Amino acid sequence: MMDMLRELLLAPLEFGFMQNALLVSVVAAAVCGLLSCWLVLMGWSLMGEAVAHSILPGIVLAYLFGVPMAVGAFVFGMLAVA
Repeated sequence: MMDMLRELLLAPLEFGFMQNALLVSVVAAAVCGLLSCWLVLMGWSLMGEAVAHSILPGIVLAYLFGVPMAVGAFVFGMLAVA
């Protein structure tokens, strides 16, 4: 029973793209965990969340006007910080 469960859980890791996805997920989780702890300790957690939420309209407007989405996110993020 235990061997079958282990095989079922490890079967997707036989594929290269799943190994890459797992690696990217682990790296992103580590970076986000460290960054969020640092932001909370520095007292900037609300500012980070405000900027993260403020870039959404910039992305939407950039998509509607055919501008690169990174430009819209950057402009709206800078406006939120200012």
